[in-house]
Amino acid sequence: MTRTQFGTPLLMAGVLQIALTFGGAANVFAGDDDIVNTFGFEPPAFSTTFLTTGQLEGQVNPIGSGQVISPGQWLRTKTPGTSTATVENTVFAPGGGTQAVRVDRAANSFDRWAVPVDALGYPDYPNPTPPEPAQPCICITWDMRVQGPAGANNGSQFGPFFGVEAYDDAGNPVALLGSLGVDATTGDVLYQAAGTGNLTETGSVISFGQWNRFQIKLDYSTHKYSTFLNGTMVGAITTFVDDAANPGQLNEFSDGDIAALAAAGDPISLARPGTAYYDNFLIREGSCVVPEPATIGLAIVSLCGIVSCRRFRIRR
Repeated sequence: MTRTQFGTPLLMAGVLQIALTFGGAANVFAGDDDIVNTFGFEPPAFSTTFLTTGQLEGQVNPIGSGQVISPGQWLRTKTPGTSTATVENTVFAPGGGTQAVRVDRAANSFDRWAVPVDALGYPDYPNPTPPEPAQPCICITWDMRVQGPAGANNGSQFGPFFGVEAYDDAGNPVALLGSLGVDATTGDVLYQAAGTGNLTETGSVISFGQWNRFQIKLDYSTHKYSTFLNGTMVGAITTFVDDAANPGQLNEFSDGDIAALAAAGDPISLARPGTAYYDNFLIREGSCVVPEPATIGLAIVSLCGIVSCRRFRIRR
């Protein structure tokens, strides 16, 4: 299919129905697009010896919808800290594949890795280019295993935070749409509250050293996002985090970032290191069909819910 955005025709792959590598579930909805599909960070697209270290930044994402033209390369924050993200083949999600990305958060370091897709004009809403259907929803899905605990939990020292953030920085200052992740000290599953950006407890807690499936669902028809853990919604359906500061402007999707951040502002939390593994990272537009964790052939459709805010606002 072709799409015209900003006066430039963009050739988009994905007309054919292709199989997702997430457990082998099939894409059965015409018009849905895989915006960034890592296909499990598997070879040959991803290498554990890239630039000798296997670093994620610089590796080129597999071809797919949104990846036919540049950009299709994993980048990191413009002013990177000392954290690392590397492709490795020792720890990976069950259900297929032999590689994943290990993220080591360094002390006093705020780092993010993403494939920017600013120029591709997502989402197809409210005025899609024919024959595209209107697609107001974009979902980011990933498997994550957080090692821990990263430190002693005394009620005032937390983190680090491992998760994913969604941004719109097309034609406006960098704006956060939503986030979801885990505190590597407490195991709390967290999202960011609208307006304040405070990391907020969903009420769910994960076990360290185990794989879980996470999803952020962005609904541009309501300017709200919802968060899911292993196929079940957690936390509240909340307005895009920076929507109030950018009224009527947050209508595009620029990037979904793997994030390794501090989860509080005190010196111990800021300096606390930690480790997490990411696998099966997928950003897609449309119905957001994903299979259940580690289950081959089964798929669920996540549907398009405050608790205590106890940490400081994190920003790119």
